Amino acid sequence: MDCFRFYSSQKKGISNQIEDSDQSISDDEIPDYGSDCMPDDDELANLLDDPDEPGPRSSNRCQEQTPEPSHAGQRPTPEPSHAGQEPTPGPSHAGQEPTPGPSHAGQEPTPGQEQRKLTQPRNRRMIPLWRQMGATNSALDPPEWLGNIEPATTVRNPVEYFRDFFTPDIMHNIVSQSNLYATQKDVTRSLNLSVPDFEQFMGSLFAMSLVKLSSSRLYWKAKLQCPMISENMSRDRWEEIKANVHFNDNSTLPNNNSDKLFKVRPLLTHLAAKFRAIPKPQRLCVDEQMVPFKGISSLKQYLPSKPHKWGYKIFCLCGADGIMYDFEVYTGKILPVPGEPDLGASSNVVLDLVKSVPTGIYHLLYFDNWFTSLPLMTTLAKKQILCLGTVRVNRLPGLSFGSDKDLLKTGRGTHQEKSALVDDVEVRAVKWMDNRSVNLLSTFASVEPKGECKRYDKKKKSTVMIPCPAIVLEYNKFMGGVDLMDSLLSLYRIHTRSKKYYHKLLFHFLDVTVVNCWLLYRRDCKDLGIPSRKIMMLQEFKLSLAEALLLEGKSVLVRKRGRPSSAGSIAAEFQRKKREFPATKAIPGDEIRTDGYHHYPVVMVRGRCKNPNCKSVPVFFCNKCKVHLCITKDKNCFLEFHTK
Repeated sequence: MDCFRFYSSQKKGISNQIEDSDQSISDDEIPDYGSDCMPDDDELANLLDDPDEPGPRSSNRCQEQTPEPSHAGQRPTPEPSHAGQEPTPGPSHAGQEPTPGPSHAGQEPTPGQEQRKLTQPRNRRMIPLWRQMGATNSALDPPEWLGNIEPATTVRNPVEYFRDFFTPDIMHNIVSQSNLYATQKDVTRSLNLSVPDFEQFMGSLFAMSLVKLSSSRLYWKAKLQCPMISENMSRDRWEEIKANVHFNDNSTLPNNNSDKLFKVRPLLTHLAAKFRAIPKPQRLCVDEQMVPFKGISSLKQYLPSKPHKWGYKIFCLCGADGIMYDFEVYTGKILPVPGEPDLGASSNVVLDLVKSVPTGIYHLLYFDNWFTSLPLMTTLAKKQILCLGTVRVNRLPGLSFGSDKDLLKTGRGTHQEKSALVDDVEVRAVKWMDNRSVNLLSTFASVEPKGECKRYDKKKKSTVMIPCPAIVLEYNKFMGGVDLMDSLLSLYRIHTRSKKYYHKLLFHFLDVTVVNCWLLYRRDCKDLGIPSRKIMMLQEFKLSLAEALLLEGKSVLVRKRGRPSSAGSIAAEFQRKKREFPATKAIPGDEIRTDGYHHYPVVMVRGRCKNPNCKSVPVFFCNKCKVHLCITKDKNCFLEFHTK
């Protein structure tokens, strides 16, 4: 056999061993695990191109190569040689001095020559060695969190939390781009949008999300109108703002349309930066979120596991309490993170979202089996970010658990735990048998200390307690942050319809901002020890925010149509409000009561004075606050109410 045939057969043997060792593992599921496992393609190509040229070879420690048979008239030697030549350590030609060369089949490798395995393809590392763990050596003690969140010193109004995210900078940018877009569409018509106008527009959207009607025009119908909306903005003005709201200059749109989110990119960049600035707790989770949408869009995705299966997909970083700390809208391609290794699409998403997470203080990160991989966990562990997630077993080379059938024979609650050292990072893999098997991987959690969970037994027709590993309890407790955010969004979602794709993203992130504000408000209330009965619910919080955006610093213009109303219409309006609010009417918030703008006293039917500690029944009524107040020579409740 000549050298060319020898190396060709050697390369074929390598391919066969690779196929045998990777029957259930795809190339994109298992990235690097250590040093390279086979010769480079360039080395093999050189050997095949010039069989007489000496070059390095890989030796298989699992299978010894037998010496090639010698040609006729030659003695068997470890090195192939020409007839009549003495054997030399390396291949040589006649008349040349023997030079040392690489070892061939049947010859011991020279000292210092690298021994390479042929059990993995190129750019793959050694298969981890998994060892069984028992109850005595299972427990792990995760390191103490070195970060902290400063406790709140005061609780603010809902609109103040909201303006932490929608700052004057982004508001002025939206107003200027909307006016520019209206001019680009029709130079003869200007939008003349101002910041107070856009605040009223957002306030009306929040009010509409609390009182849902089938069409936005119904809010201005005489029989179904909502005074909070119809008395502060006309229907035509509202629709004009909605049609022209914009965030980026269309004249700067790239010709190749490289950014599918170009029209809404400034808003997304601004909100992502504001969310990242929120102080983060120790435990965080990564998951997918859907923006409901069934229209035509290249961004639309299908996720059958979500309540809303069609829509825009967003990758989110949330806390266990539901606060969103970062997000990334999926546009069809996931690129590697600059400065980080390319670990595949799913792992690159996590690396991108944790860029804002402080390293070195031992944050705990949770994610599901789409994201989990060994390279991701080891990469984050080196940054002192410890992970826990469900895992697909075919992403764990060398790991074998007992079959589901064997575990079911032992009973529900049975588990197996194995440990391996990957890149100097200890990882634990656990298989737990419930109705179905659950596989988890972690760098900080293990089976011990075990707990119990309640399950329904069909045979006994009652609930039973079954053993549950600590790693499962930990995952179930802290993984649901994104699902909690989705649940809160679904309660009072902005349902306004639009044909423009970026409007749906605007409405979604307005809702996300409100939920974030409410969760931060609850966090501040708990820091100050405020009883839960005095903490506003999300509905009340959003209503207060809508009221502030609609009325704070704005004029109240009641638009009446038709002939002037007859005398006695004031009494009829008061009776209508009395039927609408049979109990004591609440006073408006401080941000409206003390803004000093368009509070005018009018004479109406007597009512109870709303100034504290005053039991008078005056006739004077504030047209903006909609409350009765005293104005006499002895006391001025109207002035006190609007200044203190």
